[in-house]
Amino acid sequence: MMNRPSRLGRHFAAALTTAVAASATAGVQYTSTSLPVPANFDGIYINVQTGATGTAGSAVAGWDLNPYGAAALQWFNATGTGMMRFPGVTSGSAGSLSLGTVVGASGSFGAGTVTVGPAAGNWRLNASNYFGFRFVASDGLTHYGWGKMDVGAAITDRTITEYAWETVPATPITVGDNGSSGPYDPCAPSNPTIVNGNNSVPLNQTTATDLNVGSMVISKANYYKFTPIADGTWSFSTCSSGAATRMAIMANCAPGSTVITRDDNSCSNGSSAVVSASLTSGVPVYVVVGGEGADIPSPIEIVVIGPPEPVCVSALVAAYGDNPISSTLGAANPQGVYSTAAQASTSTALIHKPQWFKFTPTATGAFTFKSCLAGDTKMAIGGACPSIGLTFNTLAYNDDAPSCLQSTESILNFGSWLDATNNGATGTGAGF
Repeated sequence: MMNRPSRLGRHFAAALTTAVAASATAGVQYTSTSLPVPANFDGIYINVQTGATGTAGSAVAGWDLNPYGAAALQWFNATGTGMMRFPGVTSGSAGSLSLGTVVGASGSFGAGTVTVGPAAGNWRLNASNYFGFRFVASDGLTHYGWGKMDVGAAITDRTITEYAWETVPATPITVGDNGSSGPYDPCAPSNPTIVNGNNSVPLNQTTATDLNVGSMVISKANYYKFTPIADGTWSFSTCSSGAATRMAIMANCAPGSTVITRDDNSCSNGSSAVVSASLTSGVPVYVVVGGEGADIPSPIEIVVIGPPEPVCVSALVAAYGDNPISSTLGAANPQGVYSTAAQASTSTALIHKPQWFKFTPTATGAFTFKSCLAGDTKMAIGGACPSIGLTFNTLAYNDDAPSCLQSTESILNFGSWLDATNNGATGTGAGF
């Protein structure tokens, strides 16, 4: 780690001599780019103001940001810079921010390793994550900016695709602000993307135009690019927003593109919309959302749910008695699955290389599930397979069960033990 302080020395030496390459006019400076972040000790170095980048600090005069890490995503920042934490958080590293979040002096800034998970502010896999930062420009003053990093199936698969900064010192910037005030462009690379799970995205209600899809008009239609991570049926819903919305899935963002499906008022509230379509992994589509002749509140909540986890759908049938656990079967899902502690819980745990079993009770009553002889295990039980890439909502979860200390079964307590009924969980290990 001795070379990191030397990077700081090079940063300040360069900051005094480097000419300003970006525009000096007031306003937001926006860059659309593709900067893979290597999974190693150095990562990538970025001079926000000049746009210079490199995989060695000595090659980027006056660098400001440095994402890196061989097994995690870490941020190392030059003196005066910092990564904005999720609002309300005062320790740790960069938070994954929502579009529209204000990056400014009121925020808390730090460095270090980001947290990956489903909780608010955690970084998400197979998703676009937005981050905020501050840095010292060549004027010697603090400026604020934001960036977008696309993360794949592992946190080590990451690419910075956008960043922007405010040229007026000490002036806040909102995440997603690219400085454009022109007409709405459905194909603009700065338009928000949506991912598997819950999405809170802004709506352009000023310059967006209406879209006619057959006999239905979507007022002030906004386009959100979505790339499925698996083949199967995907659904997109604005039901949780409560807004009077109309939706469509388009094959492309250009005018006249094929309308795959559309909907109006199919949610239980009678005003929101939900659309579903069979999609192909890796082939992007555009989800179009707008009103019914009137503006709708921004941001809008769009919930994306994909097909169930294939390894869960093809689960082995568990019989009464002993059921062998195979390490090779668990390797089919090496990234693991996040399990809630109980239904509606915000606590989660990662079950590594999970093996799935399906069990159908033949009677009403109490059942015991245990893996006391299987080594260091975790166990969760739930009523439905999770959507691919999302959290497994469980009835109960257990790790390191004290009940496994019984000498007749094991001398260790690293195994798992659940007591449950066929309509819920109770007793031993029924929760964290």
